[in-house]
Parts: sequence; C-alpha cells; structure tokens
Amino acid sequence: MNLDRRPPYITYILLGLNILAYLIMSLVGFRYRLNQGEQLILFGAKVNILIAYGQYWRLLTAMFLHIGIMHLFFNSYALYIYGPIVESLFGKVKFIVVYIVSGLTGSLLSYMFSPSISAGASGAIFGLMGSLLYFRQRNKDIFQRVFGPRLFVIIGFNLFFGFASTGIDNWGHIGGLVGGYLVGNAIGLYKEPILQLKKIIIWILLFLLFFFGIRYGEGKYMLEKRPRPNFPTHGESIKTEKINEVNYTYIR
Repeated sequence: MNLDRRPPYITYILLGLNILAYLIMSLVGFRYRLNQGEQLILFGAKVNILIAYGQYWRLLTAMFLHIGIMHLFFNSYALYIYGPIVESLFGKVKFIVVYIVSGLTGSLLSYMFSPSISAGASGAIFGLMGSLLYFRQRNKDIFQRVFGPRLFVIIGFNLFFGFASTGIDNWGHIGGLVGGYLVGNAIGLYKEPILQLKKIIIWILLFLLFFFGIRYGEGKYMLEKRPRPNFPTHGESIKTEKINEVNYTYIR
C-alpha cells in the first residue's frame, strides 16, 4: 500500500489557519465591541439569506470559523488526530481536496436544511472520517486491524449527540461525512489514478449536488427585498435589513 510518509504539514497549516481566524475574529470583535453573531456575520459564517443572494464564499469561510474557545479546541483536536492519518493515506494534494470539498458539502447541506447561522470545521472533519470509509472499501483487512469498530462508534455517537442536542448543526456533519466518502471515491488513495470513468461520474454527481443545492436555497431563502448589511465603524453595531441574529447560532 502506498503512503505519503512526509510530515503532515498540511494538517498543521489547517490547524494554524483555524486558530488564526479565531484570534483575528476575537480581536476585531473586542476592538469594535461586536457580539458573537455580528463577528460571525462579518467574518463569513454560513448565513442562508446572504448565500442565497450570491455570497457563496460563505460556504468556504464558515469552515474556518469557530464559536468559542471550546468549539475551536475540540475541532482542532479531532483534526490533529485524523488529519495526519488521512494526509498519509491520500497524499498532500488529495488531502486538501478531501478537506475542502467535505467542508463545502457540509456547508451546502446546512444551507439547504438548517435555518440558523453556523460555523465550524466539523463538516470537514467528518469528511476526513468519510474518506476513511473509502479506505475501508479499498483495504478492509488493514482498516479492521487499525480502526476496528471504533470509527463507526465515533461517527454514530457524534451524529446521535448532534440530533439529541440543541445548538449543533448536524446537517453540516452529515454533509461532510457524505462528501468525504464521495470525494474519497472521486480521487482515490495516494498514487491511485484519477482519470477513471467511475471517478469522473462521482465528480459530476458532486457538481450537480452543488448546482441544485444552491438553486434550492435561493428558492427557499430569497426575499422580495434584498437584505443590506451595513458594517460598523468604531463603536457601532452591525445593522441589517431583514437579517436578525437567530435564536441559536449553531456549531459544527
């Protein structure tokens, strides 16, 4: 079995980006006296109505933001555990693809089915676990020796906890898990060929998922009058038209 035996520096870069984004968001929030919801809107959390009006970049930026230090800690720990494993199995470039596409798929399903503002790297981290299910498909014996049933228990427990708890965006988790499995099939493990008919078909399915998912959200969230957030100067709060901070800001 081919492995990328170089140090997992992509994982460390992603960890650094998550921590840096949290520090910058917190410092700006402190400097301009923004509450948590205002910070998240300003820095690119998933806000459905804004995505529906064309701010598609929020599907990406939301996966680098975190809601509180404990949210950042738990997601960073999970990335520290699973990141090096997936990076070794898929290689540097494919690992980046798995992480980003999984995070985007998590954001997409959250956009489609969860009305609340949300942010977090959990969709991408669930995607790493989803990609390991593809590894199981390719190397069942090795998977069983290394992971046994633990990975299924962890996935099942976290999804159950997400459904049983308030304030957790489980659609982001489910989307990331499905996206990770699909993109694992679409790119293959380290040094596996990419240009195969099956892999191309999966990429087409992913494209269609995003195309129709975005259209679905536009039909669901667009208003008669376009919302216009006005970002603050020093000492002011963000004022929005038709956007209110929702009752719950969801973590994922």
